[in-house]
Amino acid sequence: MSGLLTQQTPSAAPQVPARPPFDPSFKNASGFADFTDELKLEAVRGYSSADSAEAILNKFPHLSHVEYNIPAVNDLDNSSTVLSIFPPKSSTNTKRSVVYYIHGGGQVSGNRFSGFDSVISLLPSRDDVMFATIGYRLAPEHRAPAGAYDCGSPLAAATCILTRNLKYPQIRAQMLVVPMIDDRDDTGVSWKQFDTGTLWPGKSNRMAWEMVLGPERGGPHVSEIQCPARTTDLSNLPPAFIDVGEYEVFRDGAVAYASRIRQSGSTAELHVWPGVYHGAPLLEDTPVTRAMVAAQKEYVIRMLELCED
Repeated sequence: MSGLLTQQTPSAAPQVPARPPFDPSFKNASGFADFTDELKLEAVRGYSSADSAEAILNKFPHLSHVEYNIPAVNDLDNSSTVLSIFPPKSSTNTKRSVVYYIHGGGQVSGNRFSGFDSVISLLPSRDDVMFATIGYRLAPEHRAPAGAYDCGSPLAAATCILTRNLKYPQIRAQMLVVPMIDDRDDTGVSWKQFDTGTLWPGKSNRMAWEMVLGPERGGPHVSEIQCPARTTDLSNLPPAFIDVGEYEVFRDGAVAYASRIRQSGSTAELHVWPGVYHGAPLLEDTPVTRAMVAAQKEYVIRMLELCED
């Protein structure tokens, strides 16, 4: 028996898909030289701890502030939470819509005032709208579904699923801005493209989900309330506005979630913004970030007009 002997070489490492380019108007278009892929919990919590009701009132003096302690919801758990409501001072309107805000921070950082000013800025001069923002328990001290039972974390998606399941009053619409809704690394390729070297990369995202879910992350026993992308039924949900940057780890999960909402007979308006990285609208004032804010504002106004019908 004869043959050829060939030298075996190690198989090449999996190739990372090429990334789309940054929007050229960003000052960070050359990358994030000082950014670490490790999630430093103390650092991210310190960054958001300065947000407060006083800061909101200083920026929006036409609003007042009332704070409520919200008791536990029957059949969920026995933890209360705090709700802040900011109504217009001069309004005599007795029938008002409410813009209900749930802060970001990867479910591990932030408080109910983190980023809240960006939402109020969408409708700064209306006297028929009041704004509400709620606190929720953070991981890793409180693992999921603690946040969902408090307010609907992660983001607003779980709130809409939970209120539908419990037959609570209907929510008019949901706005999911760069939503953290899937704990798995198997949707599309964005989790590979942005595993490192950007704001909130895949490595940080996995660390956050491990704080939220513990050893169950990525496994078969995660519920739809812990992780909205796990739901098998997205029917009978409020209309959704889903906003995500092209240059970030959440991109393909957000696109898939919007598609599944539509396939279930509900409606979703999806925006994937070219060259936009995670957190860009809060960090940079550019044509594309202004377009993002304008689209959000237009959607909120449109939904409020439907509430008046």
